[in-house]
Amino acid sequence: MSCPHLSGVAALIKSAHPNWSPAAIKSAILTTAYTYDLDYNPISTEQNVPATVFDMGSGHVDPTKALNPGLVYDIEPDDFVPYLCGLGYDDKQVRMIVQRKVNCSSTGSSIPEAQLNYPTFSISLGAGEQKKTYTRTVTNVGRPNSRYMSVADSWKGILDVEVAPREMSFKEVGEKASYSVTFTRLGNLTASDSTAVRQGYLVWSASTLFFPTFSFSHEASEASRITGMETYIVFVEKPEGLLESNLHEWYTTFLSETTSNIVPSKQRIVHSYRNVITGFAAKLTPQEAKAMEHKEGFISARVERPVSFHTTFTPKFLGLQHNGGPWKSSHYGKGVIIGLIDSGIKHDHPSFFDKGMSPPPARWRGRCDFNGKKTCNNKLLGARSFLGAGDTPVEKAVLHGSHTAAEAAGSPVEAANVFGQANGTAMGIAPKAHLAMYKVRGADSSVLAAIDAAIEDGVDVLSISMGYFNGRFPFFDDLFVLGAFRAIQKGIFVSCSAGNGGPSPNSVTNAAPWILTVGASTIDREIRATVTLGNNVELHGQSLFQPTDFHSKQLPLVDLSTYSASAAYCGKGSLKNIDIKGKIVMCQTKLRALRTDQGKEVKDNGGAGVIFINGVKDGDTTIPDAHVLPASYLGYNDGLVVKGYLNSTQSPTAAISFQGTLIGKSKIAPQVASFSSRGPSLQSPGILKPDIIGPGVNILAAWGVSIDNATTPFSVESGTSMSCPHLSGVAALIKSAHPRWSPAAIRSAILTTAYTFDLSGHPISNEQNVSATVFDMGSGHVNPSKALNPGLVYDIEPDDYIPYLCGLGYSDKQVRMIVQRKVNCSSPGSSIPEAQLNYPTFSISLARGENQTYTRTVTNVGQPNSTYYGKVRSLEGAGVAVTIVPSEIKFKEVNEKASYSVTFTRLDNVARSSDVGQGSLVWSSLAAVADGDDRYEVVSTIAVNFV
Repeated sequence: MSCPHLSGVAALIKSAHPNWSPAAIKSAILTTAYTYDLDYNPISTEQNVPATVFDMGSGHVDPTKALNPGLVYDIEPDDFVPYLCGLGYDDKQVRMIVQRKVNCSSTGSSIPEAQLNYPTFSISLGAGEQKKTYTRTVTNVGRPNSRYMSVADSWKGILDVEVAPREMSFKEVGEKASYSVTFTRLGNLTASDSTAVRQGYLVWSASTLFFPTFSFSHEASEASRITGMETYIVFVEKPEGLLESNLHEWYTTFLSETTSNIVPSKQRIVHSYRNVITGFAAKLTPQEAKAMEHKEGFISARVERPVSFHTTFTPKFLGLQHNGGPWKSSHYGKGVIIGLIDSGIKHDHPSFFDKGMSPPPARWRGRCDFNGKKTCNNKLLGARSFLGAGDTPVEKAVLHGSHTAAEAAGSPVEAANVFGQANGTAMGIAPKAHLAMYKVRGADSSVLAAIDAAIEDGVDVLSISMGYFNGRFPFFDDLFVLGAFRAIQKGIFVSCSAGNGGPSPNSVTNAAPWILTVGASTIDREIRATVTLGNNVELHGQSLFQPTDFHSKQLPLVDLSTYSASAAYCGKGSLKNIDIKGKIVMCQTKLRALRTDQGKEVKDNGGAGVIFINGVKDGDTTIPDAHVLPASYLGYNDGLVVKGYLNSTQSPTAAISFQGTLIGKSKIAPQVASFSSRGPSLQSPGILKPDIIGPGVNILAAWGVSIDNATTPFSVESGTSMSCPHLSGVAALIKSAHPRWSPAAIRSAILTTAYTFDLSGHPISNEQNVSATVFDMGSGHVNPSKALNPGLVYDIEPDDYIPYLCGLGYSDKQVRMIVQRKVNCSSPGSSIPEAQLNYPTFSISLARGENQTYTRTVTNVGQPNSTYYGKVRSLEGAGVAVTIVPSEIKFKEVNEKASYSVTFTRLDNVARSSDVGQGSLVWSSLAAVADGDDRYEVVSTIAVNFV
């Protein structure tokens, strides 16, 4: 199965480079492979230990990079003759291979195996051997006038690797250059492991990188850890009077005194920061990073961390209608610039056409980098890439970024669909807003560089649909948080995805109080695929693939769980000895497994259809996938019905039928998606996170490539990556309607106007079909119409976060890393409890017999001469008494402020069914809202943890 995949990759390369030899194509594939899995851990074997070079060779194929490798190791067919002679073959044996006469006994007619101009090295150094030298010749297939520098792994006291020359220059494409590599055995080896192998990399870096691997075996050695250069983020203290224009040159002084000269200092710097932090990202060894600590102005350094990327109908679902309502009052987001930190963008997709768009605002200072072409317009104002050395064009790897950009502010595109499903006019939440794309790689140093540029370019809203893979770090050590703080200091609203770690508690990421942290919820659109069991019970699931020529009929139903655990999940190779030909199988979904791959496994083994069922963790959240055979994806509870039926009969059967796209049939929407990360936050449990939920399941928007052969590609995707740009679009609408509102005021408007009931009038539920908690959904589901006119807002100035940060127990140095100025956390009144921050929600912990009092200040953004009355909902029954002083506040003018205090008292004589009490504090006005009959209701969600 893997071989034809690589044959296909070779065909792509041959099509792009028809004059390349087979050896050049193979070199391109090998030197661009990657060696890390989706979690950015080293690729492992079936034993879950890191794979060696003898397990995986150069690594996993990367077709995108293989198309542009920079350099190739070419080999002519006759070059293999001395290699074959060197294997000890006689003339006759070699002749059988090369089909011509040879003379292996002549002078210079044979070479050692490792001397072949192969793109990898595999050598042996015995106990009596000190060194071996080999030569290689590379051909420049990248850019003219390019220079490459070499770096090779070595092991102190064991093995040294020396490259000569260390630098190669090319004036022209097609030019060749040679180098030698000497492997020197240093002798400090033990006899503990006679099979041990040293493995590492020889890297030539320029505008592109490629990675020839080598392995070094010896008769007696011990395992050792490979150490080499990694990207470090270095925090430094800016000297007084230093101009920003001179920062980069000053950063290089930290390198020139502390790093080796293998790679020049200026080439070490990957990103040079100006706005988000004072510091830079650079390629360093651990020893070099350690040596830097002694230089004046150094604060700290750490290795960059991996990060991951966490519509036709959703505007209507959110109450956004043409020619009226919130779209009209917010000017469709006109004049607002939304910057997206993402994977790039397909600039020529109709979702990014600029018909009817206004020119760029005067404050826009960005640029458009599309491989030297100026392809931006009044919709897509700018596009930049932050991948480090040899930044790839912004339009490469554009799937995720195109989708999120179109959700936030895509232009109208009629007849948008996938396989004919979810058909309609695709449009972003703020269709008249401008877009700017900042392409990043999967590392936080790249994200920080993108935020740095977005601040300088003049964006109004930042949408970041990504976060750390694992772990939630203190705010001073979280680059998303640091970058976001500098953004809000400049008046930029920041919206981030909460993460896809749900439904596990404490899984929420991007949880700083200056960030809008967005969870994901469902919409009431289904792409229905119905399962009819042999007992006539119908169960409604979903599938994007709904072939029109498929005839539904009862077929034998196979329970794969009766064969093996792997078969139950339709694991690769697990169905070979099971008779599923012409049958429908039941397949358990698995965390992170692609259901489309599971379906392909069934089809490859003759199966006629698949019923996917969730485990208990994923509950009833289902997603329509682009399958390769008839399928239906059922929730956990429906899966129990299927299992019960299978156990009730000796001859189970089932049929799959398709009903297409249905809207409004399910009233259990919105519902919190199973994958949506949950609170409470570990970094700051006194701030309720996530903040809000929004549409993030089955979202149709622009895509970089067609999955159904359509001329205009769209895709249906799910994740908090999808809900985040919806909220970014809502923020853009509010910013357009209220251009002077601060980021905190916009966030307050969104949170205090959210709703907590689904379309049936019942409380919003989670994937288990039980009422969602405040740690599932924060304040509730976004309501754009009300958020545009919230009545009151809870505002926070950037400096107000300083006592909050001091109250978290951070040191002066740690707070300074966030706020970028000197602070004194030990001075009187310099710190406050978390819950004292003027946040629009409350999250507190109450011990037995304890009471706590907090103050809040609200700003009137509604009507002049208005009165608000305070009340509390739901907490009395949970065992908490709440007192509001004063319980009535009056405003004579718009923008007038008023303060109140709220005291929470734990009642010990109340039986509790939960360790957490939840409710809300509501300020209601008697004055009618300007554009409707409703009254203002400003709702602050409350969470009380009983300790």
